[in-house]
Amino acid sequence: MSTFGAVWRLAAQEGGSGSSLPQSISRAPRALLAALAALATCATAASLPAPVVHADFDAISTGGRSSGLQIRTQFPAPDVVPGVLGDAWRTDGFSSYAEANVVLEPRKGLTISFWVALESYPSDLEVPVKDLVPSSFVQQAAGDKGFDLFIDTYGRWGFKVATSAGPLLAKAKAKFPLGRWVHVVATVDPASGAASLLQDEKVVGAARGEPGMSLRLAQAPLRLATAPTDTKILDFTINRLNGAFDLVAVYPEALSDEQRALLPRPSEIPDAAASLVVPDSRFATDPLRPRVHALPPANWTNEPHGLIRIGDTWHLFYQRTPNGPFKTLMHWGHMSSRDLLEWENHQDALAPELQSDDFGFDMKGIWSGHVIADGGKAFAFYTSVNHGDRLAASNPGVAMAISEDPQLKQWKKQGPIVNSRGAKDIRDPFLWKEGNTWHMIIGAALESGGGLMYYVLEAAEKGARWQPRQKFMEPAYRMLDIGSEIWEMPVFERLSDEVSILVVNPIGGKVSKYGEPSTRAVYWTGTWSGGTFKPFFRTPQPLDLVPGHLAPTVGRAADGSLRAIGIVDERRTPLAQQRAGWAHTFSLPRTWTLMKDRRTLGQAPAPELAALRAGPAIDRSAVAIGRAPQLLHAGHRAYELLIELDDEQPAAGPIHLDVLASPDGQEFTRLSFDPAKGAVVVDKSKSTLSADGEGPQVLRGNYSAEAFGAMQRLRVFVDGSTVEVFINDAAAYSLRSYPSLPSSTEIRIGSDAAKPLLATVNLWPLRLPK
Repeated sequence: MSTFGAVWRLAAQEGGSGSSLPQSISRAPRALLAALAALATCATAASLPAPVVHADFDAISTGGRSSGLQIRTQFPAPDVVPGVLGDAWRTDGFSSYAEANVVLEPRKGLTISFWVALESYPSDLEVPVKDLVPSSFVQQAAGDKGFDLFIDTYGRWGFKVATSAGPLLAKAKAKFPLGRWVHVVATVDPASGAASLLQDEKVVGAARGEPGMSLRLAQAPLRLATAPTDTKILDFTINRLNGAFDLVAVYPEALSDEQRALLPRPSEIPDAAASLVVPDSRFATDPLRPRVHALPPANWTNEPHGLIRIGDTWHLFYQRTPNGPFKTLMHWGHMSSRDLLEWENHQDALAPELQSDDFGFDMKGIWSGHVIADGGKAFAFYTSVNHGDRLAASNPGVAMAISEDPQLKQWKKQGPIVNSRGAKDIRDPFLWKEGNTWHMIIGAALESGGGLMYYVLEAAEKGARWQPRQKFMEPAYRMLDIGSEIWEMPVFERLSDEVSILVVNPIGGKVSKYGEPSTRAVYWTGTWSGGTFKPFFRTPQPLDLVPGHLAPTVGRAADGSLRAIGIVDERRTPLAQQRAGWAHTFSLPRTWTLMKDRRTLGQAPAPELAALRAGPAIDRSAVAIGRAPQLLHAGHRAYELLIELDDEQPAAGPIHLDVLASPDGQEFTRLSFDPAKGAVVVDKSKSTLSADGEGPQVLRGNYSAEAFGAMQRLRVFVDGSTVEVFINDAAAYSLRSYPSLPSSTEIRIGSDAAKPLLATVNLWPLRLPK
């Protein structure tokens, strides 16, 4: 740390609110005064004026104050992370910003200096470029007055300031860097009429007005990480910044080159990775947030895709809004794991971009797709959407990106490879290779409803090209669809040498999230031969026994077996998602197998999950399950429960399992299993005392003993608000439940049978990730 850097930080800490440096000095210890006096006699005659704002965030108070700045956040306290010197303030991207009351002199000028590391560019609505509402690093603006150090959702940034000579705009030519600490300085000098923008001590933008001009200042608070104008989706403010700030200073005059050289800076710029981690403290008091399930550090996630194993590492890509729990301008998030249990989050793999001033082929979002590996490279195929012509601009289209990075962190976009010709709409490509030939299916909206587009990569004189094929399935899609508008997230895999499976997620039309038919994944098994898939049955089978888990992505383990991870979507209000600061979670990994009938898909917890078990908390045999419920005092928020029924005593009535139950019976989620009728029921009518729950309170499903065997073995995983159920390690379903009472962690087991059933009951708390 430079001498001046140390003195500057001490002055800030001594100064309390820090509205003027002389007051800080008057209260400083003699050692500090001596250091300042020594500094004043240095070889250079330059010195810094008193800043009107100076904040190093090393002592953010419980009230959210830091040296004159008031930090606003919806969470219990501001996020604190490592900075370039000491601590930094971590913003959340949607609720947090900082402000201070600052008075400047119109004729003296202005200098703003700060260090910032951005995780992502700010969000916006999916609108043409001319309608964007940028965010701001620092601004004090209202109407046509004030200044604004702005950045938009495509990384374009600059410094605007209103003057008596008209507005000045110093605009950077290159996009703002992501994922690293950047020193930004913006200055305007009324005397010379010059405005400058510096990045890491280099001028990246400049503008000139008239010498002797004055600033047209705004009567508004000075604010960090939020725009002068909010952009809204529902109740969400979406155009705020997601990153970390440190060493923020605002000076009421234009600093010279010599003065700027005195600004505090580290001797070595630290890696920003630790600064962009979401601190555990943000969600420490949220009992509904899963701890064992894979999910991003915060904000919105949706369909996972591209589950792929490279060497001994699994990679998972997924839909993401990095800046808040709302859906707009999708990115591709990226996480990796060695064991499918502990996941490391990485910087987003793909984000919307512009190729010209007002157009980009994926400017409206990087939507779902697939990742494959071939020839030592990885290829990402994704749905790209823009504001251009449907066919000429491939809107929507399937675009491709290539990675030669063994860790799949660096990608180079290649642009669209197919458009929506032949369909009303397309999305979500899935690829597989047979011999030397690559095949691709894409979810489609056809004239008759949901269906698929099918392509084969064929060699040509000018390189391989994707050529459409007339059909992929027999019979026609209209004879297989359930009244949807489009099929999403197709998956096509072999379950054996003779049997393949097609999974799709029909949406729209007669299909709705809370109605019937319900939005859910469905499948057909059948034969694949000669370029045609022939299903064994026309009516699709539900992937899960009840709705709640959908859009799985699949990959092969080292032994060739299939692993699948889907989304367990939210069933609570947008307002509840906003208060939480995150939305949706991924399912636990499952293993897909073909059942003995050679027609039915079997789903079991992935064998890797056994490593999550801590020492048993309950290990009881001959437990009588009758009309007087057995109470299990669990007290755990993440556990695996195993109930094995006595196979010599068939159940004569439904078995009821209450999870997330309060001791007083006010809250519980009831899972019912009726072996005799082949039925399962989820009853959430008493799952919460809050008004946050959404969707059907009662869900029913059919269980086939012929396909899955008689109900004997129930495995239930509970993790925060997520409940995942497996019957006989063959049939499965997942759901969300949101109890409001801290005590709602208990378990009750009962039965309507006249004679109690005997069962072995085991419960293991789950080891939480480190």
